[in-house]
Amino acid sequence: MTSRAVLHIRGEHEFPVSPLALPDLTHLCESLALAQYAAVALFLERARAARSDFQMAPAHTRTIAEICVRLDGLPLAIELAAARVKLLPPQTLLARLAHRLQVLTGGARDAPVRQQTLRNTLAWSYDLLDAGEQRLFRRLSVFAGGCTLEAAEGLYEELGEQPAGVLDGVASLIDKSLLRQAEQEGEEPRLLMLATIREYGLEALASSGEMESTRRAHASYYLALAEDAELELVGPQAPVWLDRLEREHDNLRAALSWSLEQVGDAGTSEDERSRQIVLRLAGALREFWRVHGHISEGRNLLERALTAREGSDAFVQAKALLAAATLTYVQGEYERAETLCKESLALYRELDDQPGIAHSLHELGLVASTRGDTATARSLLAESLALARTVDDEQLIAWVLLHQGQVESSQGEYGKARALFEESLAIHRRRQNKRLIARTLSQLARVLLISGRDRVQVSPLLEECLAVSREIGFTQGIAAAFGLEGQVALGRGDLVMARSLAEESVKLYKEMGHRHCTAESLAVLGKVLAAQGDLTAARRQYEESLALSGEAGEQWVTAACLAGLGEVVAAQHKLTWAAQLWGAADALRDTLGVSIQPIELADYERSLSAARVHLASERLPPRGPRDAP
Repeated sequence: MTSRAVLHIRGEHEFPVSPLALPDLTHLCESLALAQYAAVALFLERARAARSDFQMAPAHTRTIAEICVRLDGLPLAIELAAARVKLLPPQTLLARLAHRLQVLTGGARDAPVRQQTLRNTLAWSYDLLDAGEQRLFRRLSVFAGGCTLEAAEGLYEELGEQPAGVLDGVASLIDKSLLRQAEQEGEEPRLLMLATIREYGLEALASSGEMESTRRAHASYYLALAEDAELELVGPQAPVWLDRLEREHDNLRAALSWSLEQVGDAGTSEDERSRQIVLRLAGALREFWRVHGHISEGRNLLERALTAREGSDAFVQAKALLAAATLTYVQGEYERAETLCKESLALYRELDDQPGIAHSLHELGLVASTRGDTATARSLLAESLALARTVDDEQLIAWVLLHQGQVESSQGEYGKARALFEESLAIHRRRQNKRLIARTLSQLARVLLISGRDRVQVSPLLEECLAVSREIGFTQGIAAAFGLEGQVALGRGDLVMARSLAEESVKLYKEMGHRHCTAESLAVLGKVLAAQGDLTAARRQYEESLALSGEAGEQWVTAACLAGLGEVVAAQHKLTWAAQLWGAADALRDTLGVSIQPIELADYERSLSAARVHLASERLPPRGPRDAP
C-alpha cells in the first residue's frame, strides 16, 4: 500500500520520492550531457510530444536548465511547463515562470482534476490538512530560503501565540512532502519549502488576510536576531554568528525589503514601527555586510532606509547614518561618506552620546587619512582615541590605534606604525575578535614588507591572516593577504605565483565594490605584469588604478601609480613621457609630505638611471623626476 503521507503504523516503510535530478547552473555542461539529467530529459520528452520539431538548440541550453531548476525538479510542473513550448519559446516561458501557478495549467483532460493544473494538485494537498496545519503551512511560506525550527517557533511568539504545536505540525508537513529538511553540520536541520510550493503558500497566506501580520512578525524576529548577532560579532563567537547570518541572508533581505515597502507618509503607528524596524535592522547588519563582502547590497539597503528616517528615533538615525558612512567609505565615495559621518556626529552630539561621538570622529579621521589630509586625520583620530579611553571602549581603542598606524605608515614613520599595529593586535587577540585580528595582521605584515624591516616575519603574519579570514568568511582579509603575498612572491622572483595571487586579490576587491583597495591591488598586478614583460597589460592595470584613485581623490595611491606607470612606459622607450610621469609623482609626494616606499625605491632608481643613460646617449637633456615638465 502507498500513501501521500506517512501513516506511522507498524510495518510501514518510508521510501522518500525526491524531485528529479537537476543540473548545476554554475557549471553547465554541453546540451548532450545536460539531457542526462532526469528533469531536463523529462522536459525534452514532453516538449517534443507537444511540438515534434522541438530541439534543444545551444542558445536554449541554459534557459531549459533554468526552467527545470525554477520548477524544483517536480515532474508534474515540468510536464505542464513543457507543454507550453507549443506556444511559447523557452526564454519567454522562463520569464513567465516568475508566476508559476498561472502558467502551469492545461494538463491532460483524462488525468484526475487535481493533476490538470499544479494549483489544483497543491490545493488538493492543502485541503487535506487540518486547520492548524494549514495555518502553519501558510506562515512558513513567509520564510525566504527556509528557516530553522527555532525561527518557526519564534514567528508564533512574535504573533503573540504559543508555539507548542509547531514541532508536531512541522513533522506532519514533512510527512506530507510539503516541507523538506536539510541537515546542517552542528546545527538543527533547516526546514525548506520548494519554490513552487512556497508560491502557493503565499497565495493562501494573502487569501487568509494574515499576510501583513505574518510579514511584520517575520521582520520583528529577524530584527531581534540581527541585534543579538551584532553584539556577538566583536567577540570569539563571531564566526558562528556570521555563518548564521549568511544562512539567514535571504530572510534578512526579505524583512528589510518588506518593511521598506510599508513605510509611507501617513504617520500611523504601524508606519512608525516599520520605519524603526528598517533603520534598526540596517544599522545592525553593518558588520555582517562588511565582513562577508556584501558592500554594495548593504549600502543600497541602508541608503533606502535613510530616505525613510525622518521622524524616527535620533539614536537609531545616527547609528544607521554611521553604518552607511562605513560602507560608502569602503566603496571609495569619500565626499558622501564624510557627509553621512557629519550628520551622524551632529545627532550624537545632540544626544551627548560619547561612544557615538567617538565612533563618528574615528570614521571622519579615516576619510581624512585616505584623502591625504594627514593633519586633520591625526587630530580627529586623537580626539576619538581620547573619548574611547574615557568611555573604556576597548574595541574602538584598538580600531583607532590600527588607523593611526596606517596614517604613520603613509608618512614613512614605519617604526611608529609598527608599534601602533602591535598594540592594536594585542587588544584584538585579548578580545578574540578574529576579523580585526586578521585586519591588523595584514597591516602589520604590510608595514614590515614596504619598509624592508623584519621581512622574515611577513609570510607567517600573512598565513595567519589568511587562515583567520577564511575561517570567518572575511573577504577583505583574504583579498589583502593575497595581494601582499603576491608582492612577497614577486620579491623572490616567483612571477607565476605573484600574478595568480595579485589577480585573485583584484577579483575579490572588485566583487566587494571596494574601490580603494581595488586601486592598490591593480597597481600590484601592474608591477607583476611589468616584471613578466607584458608591458601593454601592465599599463592597462596602472591606468585603471589611476582612474579609480583619481575619482576618489586618493593622492598617495595616485602618486604610486604614476611612478609605476612611468617605469612601464620607460621600458617601452617612451622616456620623455616617463620623465613627466615621474615628475608628477614626485611633485604629488612633495605636496603630501611623503617619500617613496623603501620597497619601491630600488626599482624606481634603476628605471630612472636607465632612462637618463638612454636620454644622454640620444643627446637629449637628461630629465629627472623633479625637473620633468
